[in-house]
Amino acid sequence: MIKARVIEILKSSGMRLPELEDRTGISRYTWNNLKNPARNREIKEEEILAIAQVYPQYRWWLLTGEVMPEIGQTSPEYDEAHSNLPSQSAG
Repeated sequence: MIKARVIEILKSSGMRLPELEDRTGISRYTWNNLKNPARNREIKEEEILAIAQVYPQYRWWLLTGEVMPEIGQTSPEYDEAHSNLPSQSAG
């Protein structure tokens, strides 16, 4: 499940592989192989930790599958859904 969550984060972020490589120090080819379902490659601890470092707002969800928005821990899906809600301003 963690691998699927990492892939979801990567897809939703829109970050290109060269930038991901720069920000994580992990080869773009490694990330590409991880995202490719035909490769069926296991995810490594260093890759999980790298994603948690780049996307700290998703750490809890990455590990548990749960969101805790009250403490700033969300998921890409949660963020997408909430970005489409109308603004609630008093007035």
